[in-house]
Amino acid sequence: MKEQQLLVAEIVPFLLSRGYGPNERAPSERELAERFGVSRPQVREALSVLEALRLIERRPKSGIYMTTESASIEALRLFAEIGVPLSGDLVGEIVEVRRIQEVEAIRLASRRHTEENLETLRGCLAEWTDALTDPARIAELDRAFHCGIVRAAQNSVLLSLVDLFFLMTKRRRVFYFSDPARCRQSLAEHQQILDALVDRDEEAAVRRLDKHLSSATKYWEYLLNGSPSTPDGSRPS
Repeated sequence: MKEQQLLVAEIVPFLLSRGYGPNERAPSERELAERFGVSRPQVREALSVLEALRLIERRPKSGIYMTTESASIEALRLFAEIGVPLSGDLVGEIVEVRRIQEVEAIRLASRRHTEENLETLRGCLAEWTDALTDPARIAELDRAFHCGIVRAAQNSVLLSLVDLFFLMTKRRRVFYFSDPARCRQSLAEHQQILDALVDRDEEAAVRRLDKHLSSATKYWEYLLNGSPSTPDGSRPS
């Protein structure tokens, strides 16, 4: 018997790849069961998961309808976990939301952080120096540093939202940090941000974080929009 999580991971890409429009009827339970070689009760359970995530709506005596335009945050997390590619527009919106969230988070962190929070951030940067040639490790330390700032804001809901960005962009961030010069620049900027946090200088912390995120945002725009030049103004190789 196919596990529910595996079945969900197969059904979601299938439905999305068919390009169903909002409120367009999708294949029936019977058709899905036949396609994936499972029983209708198994399909029904998998669809219950998708309905809870607001990816579909099951209408009595009518059928299954796509409702991806109202998909929940949990649905985006699911997409990331099972490797469903996200549209450039959606990733761009996620990058924008991340910036809004982190700027507010660092304001709160400047007021609320504990010494334990600062030690966690210092630890990230100490490891960073020894991992400059390991893009995957740097990407993870980058996630830990930024989530550490949000954790210092003492708001678990905000942390969950920000962490979603890092989950969905994991592969792209490893590529981003494949450039050693970019790794060193990011480390320096992180240190400046941490210094402002230690001083509880809220405005300096916001200013430095915003500048740091602006550089990253240019890179994402380059990746998503196919800009003829790289974020530093040079032409890509």
